[in-house]
Amino acid sequence: MSVGPLPALAFDPNAAASYADHHWSECGPSPYNGTPPSPYDCMQNDCTNYASRVLHAGGYSFVLTLGNQWYWYNSSQKTRSWYDASSLYEFLMLDKDANGRGGGTLVSRTVGANPNQLYNSLSKGDLIFMDWTDDNIIDHVRVEAGWGTPPRFGYQPSYNNSYWTTGDWADQHTEVRYHDFWNGYYQLDATTRRTVQIFQVHIDPLNV
Repeated sequence: MSVGPLPALAFDPNAAASYADHHWSECGPSPYNGTPPSPYDCMQNDCTNYASRVLHAGGYSFVLTLGNQWYWYNSSQKTRSWYDASSLYEFLMLDKDANGRGGGTLVSRTVGANPNQLYNSLSKGDLIFMDWTDDNIIDHVRVEAGWGTPPRFGYQPSYNNSYWTTGDWADQHTEVRYHDFWNGYYQLDATTRRTVQIFQVHIDPLNV
């Protein structure tokens, strides 16, 4: 199998964020919308599977070239980069054309989460990777879903009132979160708030 050029990619951040919002409550309790709206193959730890599905719904094509693959056909035909957070991060850093377009761009890398970090540098559909213990091993990923003040409906009032905090918000799986404060501050314990390393990754549209 020869390694060909990257496929043309037209990533739609609004479509990605819309998918994230519509599927946030699957793979767990669903008080927001009751029955899941469509079939969704869940994994035991579903955060990266969810993020990959968001990327694919936004137009990010399966990547089948040797050396840096990313796809899911069924539970037995999938790549580690589809369901493992650190592998997805590495895939996005490598999936670029000769001009450096495509894949993901690391916008910032910071240690510690606090409630004063109201806004990040990401667009809808971008990804927030997290290393809980600052050991340079990525443990988790969530999806940038929007910014401003979230409308007051859904699942968030039980999340320490972070639902009403103006700023950027994110969706995630395992545990399910809908329009949660982007850096997870209100859900983290005091130790993790100090040690968490946050990688903000922008998904680059590739136009060739």
